[in-house]
Amino acid sequence: MSGSRGTGGRRRVIVHAVRLALFAAIVVLIHRQYARLTAAKLSQPQAPIDISLVHRFFPTADSLDADGKEQIVRDASGDRLGSVLQTSPVSDHIIGFSGPTNVMIAIDSGGRILGVEILSSGDTRDHVRRVREDSSFLAALAGHTRDEASAIAKIDAVSGATLTSLAISEAVMQRLGARQSAGSLRFPNPPAFTDAGRLFPSAAALSQDETRPVWWIVKSAQGEKIGSILRTSPASDNIVGYQGPTEAYVGFDNTGRVIGVSLGASFDNEPYVTYVRDDDYFLALFNDLDIEKLADLDLQQAGVEGVSGATMTSMALAEALVRAAQHEQAAQLAAAAEQRRSRWNIGAHDCGTAAVIVAGLVIGLTRLRARHTVRIALQLVLIAYLGLTAGNLLSMAMFVGWAQHGIAWRTAPGLVLLAAAALLIPITTRRNIYCSHLCPHGAAQDLLKRRLSRQWQLPKCAARALILLPALLLVWCVAVGMLSLPVSLVDIEPFDAWVFRVAGWATITIAVVGLVASLFIPMAYCRYGCPTGALLKFLRYHSHSDRWTARDWITVGLLGLAMCLLWT
Repeated sequence: MSGSRGTGGRRRVIVHAVRLALFAAIVVLIHRQYARLTAAKLSQPQAPIDISLVHRFFPTADSLDADGKEQIVRDASGDRLGSVLQTSPVSDHIIGFSGPTNVMIAIDSGGRILGVEILSSGDTRDHVRRVREDSSFLAALAGHTRDEASAIAKIDAVSGATLTSLAISEAVMQRLGARQSAGSLRFPNPPAFTDAGRLFPSAAALSQDETRPVWWIVKSAQGEKIGSILRTSPASDNIVGYQGPTEAYVGFDNTGRVIGVSLGASFDNEPYVTYVRDDDYFLALFNDLDIEKLADLDLQQAGVEGVSGATMTSMALAEALVRAAQHEQAAQLAAAAEQRRSRWNIGAHDCGTAAVIVAGLVIGLTRLRARHTVRIALQLVLIAYLGLTAGNLLSMAMFVGWAQHGIAWRTAPGLVLLAAAALLIPITTRRNIYCSHLCPHGAAQDLLKRRLSRQWQLPKCAARALILLPALLLVWCVAVGMLSLPVSLVDIEPFDAWVFRVAGWATITIAVVGLVASLFIPMAYCRYGCPTGALLKFLRYHSHSDRWTARDWITVGLLGLAMCLLWT
């Protein structure tokens, strides 16, 4: 007998491993197909913007001209009014609840942002609608320059659409945060050792800073850092003196203060450049300033006057020093903001979700689950907090979105933890903890069951037909995921209705009908309508896992469907 049990146990493990492999293969195919479609999209010219959408920011706009990654807005006379750019496809890897959002950014001729407009989105429709309706969120960047906007550390998320709005903010920030590279077509040569020697007489070595390409590290013969050099190029390449721009090197000591300025190559009139290069008094005007003070320097208020005989050249140099400092300061702010954004965005709701997950696991995996009062208390917490407050419910819209775009580790850690518990616990403990102890919609149905004396018994033929509904919905989810169809999967499940401020009528209708049905048929929606629950039940390891059932053949069919869609 023990031998047969051992053989049966091995068979269960093998069959269930195949089952999990089928599921993983479908996820991989959805991800690969989306990557292919995205790559094809990236290779195509950026989608044109309808001129009618631009009129909100440029009422007199008449035409749009492509200019690299931007589109120039012109009036009927051909005069430039500003430009518009899109976050897609550059920022398509940034997902909210279930997908990326393409945003148009309007910038006036002075380089300031007029506003943003959502063009399209692969995210949950009702969440996107909530963001569209929040005028303060969309106007948060208005009036800022690109550098200012890309350096903003935080924009308040939209209540009821937190994940979607955070992803939109991050996509816009990334699109605006592209900095001009350290390379320059006008001044391609790096600083020479002689340039460092003019600023640091004891210099013995000069090397580029790997993290900040416009900075160069100066070291002594003993290998100790004695200071740094900031190049004004490429930040100041468009500042013209008498005939052209001039590159300069600003020396900073180890305390971050300017110790001198040295001129490099120049396109300006050489006699004028020589006058400036030899004027020690003028070059020393910027000494003892740190990067912040140099960036904020008002040349007129500071009384900076040009070199006699080379006024235009010298004042252009002074402006170049300030411009380079401003660019470096903006780069530092953007790097700090990016570092903050790269960290996990753990909020109060994520901590609360984690606490509820722990409570659900403790109750569901121990004898506490048999205590009626404990179970009722947990269900009320699920409904009040996880459902109505945090809005953290798993759905096929979320799973398909993650399969396509990747898991939202940073923007939704609480939801990721919930998904991990839902997927891993059934495999390792044989208990479907999410459906029984963590799903607010399941908790609501459980509280409603048998509240009425009159109960319905579905005919066997109707029950068998309805049991196929979740499988058919899973087929639809795979098709939508593989083909990236412009449909919203939230409409096939009731879970978005718990965030009622953004929910659409389809998901609200499913939620209401399912709950009412639970009064007459216990757990009606869970048994006959939930594709997410069907998926979790499929992944559960149990005593009958060695049996190859119709569900497994359906999964094989789903894999075949995914492969066919990938090939075609």
